[in-house]
Amino acid sequence: MADFLRAGAVVMLVVMTAGVLLSGCTTTPSTAGTPTIAISSPQNGEAVPAGNVTVTVRVTNFSIVDKQGQASVAGQGHVHFYMDVNPLPSDPSRPAIPTDPNAAWAHASGTTYTFTNVTPGTHTFAVQLANNDHTPVSPITTASITVIVSGPAAAPSVMIVSPQNGATVSAGNVTVTAMVSNFTVVDKQGQASVAGQGHLHFYMDVSPLPSTPGQPAIPPNAGAVWAHVSGTTYTFTNVTAGQHTFSVQLANNDHTPVIPIVTDSVTVTASGSSTTQVSTTGGTTTGATTTSTTIATTTTSSLSGGSSGY
Repeated sequence: MADFLRAGAVVMLVVMTAGVLLSGCTTTPSTAGTPTIAISSPQNGEAVPAGNVTVTVRVTNFSIVDKQGQASVAGQGHVHFYMDVNPLPSDPSRPAIPTDPNAAWAHASGTTYTFTNVTPGTHTFAVQLANNDHTPVSPITTASITVIVSGPAAAPSVMIVSPQNGATVSAGNVTVTAMVSNFTVVDKQGQASVAGQGHLHFYMDVSPLPSTPGQPAIPPNAGAVWAHVSGTTYTFTNVTAGQHTFSVQLANNDHTPVIPIVTDSVTVTASGSSTTQVSTTGGTTTGATTTSTTIATTTTSSLSGGSSGY
């Protein structure tokens, strides 16, 4: 009986030892794989309305990070989105940027991008995985679809969201913020007009607004208070107490008004008093460069109280 128990103990020890050895030798299969990208929306061949087209992608085996412009790190980067770019940039030693300076494309640290002002017709949307330094991931990882964009593009619009019409504001600095739809605000002031893109003109107490097609939307009154901004916010300074009307207008790159005319206005009451007199170059901008130069530049100028340079 004792021999039997000893034999059983030996067998048990051998089994346990073997289990430990096998456990120590087990390897975990690698989860790394080849990066992939696919366009999940819209679908290939789908009909979509003109105007804004949002492209959404699905990425696997690759980390999307917000490190654009930093050193390349294997397995991480961002997405380049293209519209009607053929061929796609694929030189592994150069940023994946189209050679055509007018190409429609974007780099995003995310999986969604919205192309604006897409015209009716057939369009090809493509995406590519890019390293942090914008070079294409190797091997090249892309996807593309072709869609039918139907109907006329939605009309551009602008609306003043702040201050509200009829509001009471403090005299001094008054910031006007606008919301723009179906129009791309770009910093190309003074360049050739391109349909669907441009900037904003802000006015204070200017009536009527300049609206002659083909002519810069500049008030004829040399003392008018106004500004042209590559952004959606502008701050009027030294606004005196009383009632004032603030207006915005969409303008082409060359400062001519968008046709049909696209404007919005609010009338507010400024209370209290400003600390200084209106200056000839007053005004500050938010989200845009401010200079006191002429309109025939790509920077932003603020003009008020008699400044007529453009």
